[in-house]
Amino acid sequence: MSTLATFPAPGAYGDEDATLDVIGKLTAEQNASFAAGLLQMQPIPAPSELQALTAAAIPHPAVTLDKDAVQALLSGVTHHHEVLDQLAHPETMAAQLHSARSNGRKNAKTTLPPVSPLGRLNRLTTDMCYASAVHSPLHQLPGLKVLPVNPRFIALLQHAFTKGRVTDPAIEGSTPGLLETRLPTQAQLRDMMVQTVQHHLLDYDWSDSIARTGIQQPLVGMAMRVHYDNGHTELIVVVIDGQSRLVSAWRNTLKIDGRKLTSTEARSYAEQIVGRMFAHDAVSTTRKTVNDALQTAATHSWTAREVLLLHSHVAPVNLVLGTFTRTGEPCDATQWFTEFLTQIHLRTRSWGGGSDREKAVADALSTAVRAEKLTQDEAAALSGRLHGEAFTRATRLPFHPAFARAALFEAVLSAGAGPHIRSAIAEYLSLDPNDKGFPRKLLEIVAIFATRFLRSDEKTVFPQVVHTWADGGAITREMWARVPGGENAFTLTRLEPKHLDLPPRMAAETAVELLRKRAEEDDPTARDELSVLGGDALIVAEALTRDRGSKEDLISTTPQDKKTPYRSKPPSIVAALRATTAGRLMLSEALADWVAKVPGQPEDFSRGFVVPKIETVNDGHPKIVAPYGLTQRATEWDVFDTAYPGLSSSRRNQVEARQKAARAAGKNGNKDENGSVTLKTLQRDITRVQLTIEKILGSSNPPRFAEAAHREELQQLLWKLGGEVGLIPVAVTPPSGDPYALPEEGE
Repeated sequence: MSTLATFPAPGAYGDEDATLDVIGKLTAEQNASFAAGLLQMQPIPAPSELQALTAAAIPHPAVTLDKDAVQALLSGVTHHHEVLDQLAHPETMAAQLHSARSNGRKNAKTTLPPVSPLGRLNRLTTDMCYASAVHSPLHQLPGLKVLPVNPRFIALLQHAFTKGRVTDPAIEGSTPGLLETRLPTQAQLRDMMVQTVQHHLLDYDWSDSIARTGIQQPLVGMAMRVHYDNGHTELIVVVIDGQSRLVSAWRNTLKIDGRKLTSTEARSYAEQIVGRMFAHDAVSTTRKTVNDALQTAATHSWTAREVLLLHSHVAPVNLVLGTFTRTGEPCDATQWFTEFLTQIHLRTRSWGGGSDREKAVADALSTAVRAEKLTQDEAAALSGRLHGEAFTRATRLPFHPAFARAALFEAVLSAGAGPHIRSAIAEYLSLDPNDKGFPRKLLEIVAIFATRFLRSDEKTVFPQVVHTWADGGAITREMWARVPGGENAFTLTRLEPKHLDLPPRMAAETAVELLRKRAEEDDPTARDELSVLGGDALIVAEALTRDRGSKEDLISTTPQDKKTPYRSKPPSIVAALRATTAGRLMLSEALADWVAKVPGQPEDFSRGFVVPKIETVNDGHPKIVAPYGLTQRATEWDVFDTAYPGLSSSRRNQVEARQKAARAAGKNGNKDENGSVTLKTLQRDITRVQLTIEKILGSSNPPRFAEAAHREELQQLLWKLGGEVGLIPVAVTPPSGDPYALPEEGE
């Protein structure tokens, strides 16, 4: 194949031509806007050269596709001599992923195995899998098609705990690297694609950016085999990430540009685009168009026409040739596909390190699978990848966020899989399992991973939930004490065989009712289970949050907003609640309401269910406070009040002593319940004085005192106030030490 001579550099002909804009030569801005690699681009190779590339790719260990699928993927590649150099052996990738630890691994002295730069792209590595892919720097776009279903929609369905539905998007793929779908006819496939393209034409438009600089972020393409009812099959290459960019490039090709379209116009253009995607000569026609444009630019010079044409016909694409687990074994294409879509569309983190910690837990679950302490299905369920009946069959638990989250904590703190999971997490994040702070770090890491069961459109992250679990969550001291001895911290009761086929909500309601009865029969195992499930309900509803000194109000005798009557860690409150009938009623009712309303509406279920306020009537029996028949929502103050009788007598004596001292310090008991509000008012007023002085001093024409004596008088008043502020008492210092920490040996 002949190679074109080096292209003239943009602007080499000078800009003295008065008809610059007319003949299309490039401006300085256009010169700087070439897509990466466009100036050095060689003509697209002929099919005969790509056949040799296909033959060389098929035997590679990182390629799991058959010849037809590989040939379809590589039919539009450029830079074909470099393609296979990007592939890494699965064993090398597994070693690299195992060794690529974050913070603590930077000082590791062992030499990491070599790996291709592409294989280490975070976007192609998920919790459990990675995609073996090659990068085509300027791939032909007309050979690529959109998915029949919008990927973002699929991601929402696959992880739709909050939606109250489990929908099969008809995307299958038991063959590593190959997606499959089954449809009656090709007409239905085209109609589904037309709907997807129409959606992108109406809602997204990057045509102007693509015209100027080309597509910058690589698309991701996969092979898909479509099975029709008449027995015929069709192999296509679909874009699973970057569909809006692909459709925007077609806007430029059809000269739609940035014009706003009506629904009718969008439908018409969508039919044209899909028709061209299915044209039998789409790839060959594009190859000729692109090569002709390159020839024109090489022999005459670059003009705006060539730049626009090439930017709209070629773009960087990552082509998936295989899918593997992070340990190097081939995995189902849909496993990587689902995780990948969810990762790029749903699981974005606002806190630092969230993604890295999620991967630590995912790797740890894989470690437990390799150690045969968990099955593949159990690990998939704990990762949030199984739903409905599949989740229930794998775990024998109801399909519900409460049970899914509890099952994850159960596995991490179990005697079987637990040691493998905990040690793998510690190794991944370079933590010391023997450090006193490790339990809290472990709970925080697992809590971050468990937020995947709390997804909704309105609330994508739950930082308060994570912070509360990092402060101990619902794992009581007694539960933790079992772990070092090789026992389960707690055990969830599995569904009876006759309940496995119940609808998810009915199964969950049945499990909660049985749990409630067992807990009232003084069954310690049931009370542990209720502590975790009900305690997590309080945490998710944010009726129980982490311990902070600023929350404590020892002076007030009536509930105060966002305050608590004493300080205590979340596990201590959960332990106190489980110890009394009123506390167990609060835990079980919160869990029951969570189960009754989720999955389903409202979507933001962290506020969608009620933690009821409980009061004990004269006969000593607790009841739910429900004025006018409506359950009253409990505040955190109410939760602490309900837990108070369940505290140990020594702890209650300590709280009472501190409250008595704090109230006595309020000027011999004359301080009213609004003392905390008075102090806030004082702080606010003093801050206003400070801001007023700053504004006066910063003014270009500040006001002046009439006499120096007036200024001195004001200064004396401020000094006097400063001395009196020093007389306001400070709350009694909380007892030293952590009330949640286990006693030291010998104490």
